[in-house]
Amino acid sequence: MQFILNPIIKNGLFLFYVLLSLLAFLFMFRQKVYHKAVLDKTSTQFSGYVDERISNATQFIHLKDDNRDLQKENAELRKQLEKLKGEISESNLPSGPITNLEFHQTYRFVPVEVINNSVMKNHNMLTINKGSRQGIEKGMGVISGNGVIGYVYKTSENYARVMSTLNLNTKITAQIKSNRYFGTLIWDGKDARYARLQEIPKYIEVEKGDTIETDGKSGVIPGGIMLGTVVNSEIDEVTGELDILVKLKEDFARLRYAQVVVNLEKKELKEVEKIDSTAQNAQP
Repeated sequence: MQFILNPIIKNGLFLFYVLLSLLAFLFMFRQKVYHKAVLDKTSTQFSGYVDERISNATQFIHLKDDNRDLQKENAELRKQLEKLKGEISESNLPSGPITNLEFHQTYRFVPVEVINNSVMKNHNMLTINKGSRQGIEKGMGVISGNGVIGYVYKTSENYARVMSTLNLNTKITAQIKSNRYFGTLIWDGKDARYARLQEIPKYIEVEKGDTIETDGKSGVIPGGIMLGTVVNSEIDEVTGELDILVKLKEDFARLRYAQVVVNLEKKELKEVEKIDSTAQNAQP
């Protein structure tokens, strides 16, 4: 024991100086907005780099299952493509090339890899391998072939942290596909396989197996993305509204690939909302 204490006693003054220096840096970065922003960006970049190295070392274990999921998703996309081709061929569109003005595009999708993920906490986060250099911004939605993954929380140049759907602070506007009644999908922190759809009036008929999907009203996530299916529903005695248990389609414990949603009309939408806000403030 003494041989451990001797170096500490001998270098006690130096160690005390190092401790004070660390505390000084800590207080500086916590109190100053600029320094805090630099620290957040640096920590995100560093942790993203480390997570990517770890992910690269372990992803081969899941390669077979990942390929199977990708094949299923590609099959579904091909099915939708063939259906779209049929609809176009049966329509009365003029012959010749179809321009972007005729088929308006609102969103584009940036493919990403999930290099770090958690599902056992109350406030789960995940890391993706693209950031501000690739056009990723805070607040953008993140989806997969099986639903909504979450929202971008902060970015560095090449990485981004995403607030997972399995986070007590995440709220997703969703609707019952059969009747279009919409509410808020939240996770209650109990089971990573399930979420709850709330704010649905108690007189609405909901059946087991009904599809729950995004409604597209947020402008961050497109509408019509399946989130899961209804397991059961009951009336909340406090709110008097339906509390619907939803089995999520996405298995977050096996999540590997996703897409960041970029709204191409975001700038225009903000300008319109800004004008509307200015007009309301101008009223007597």
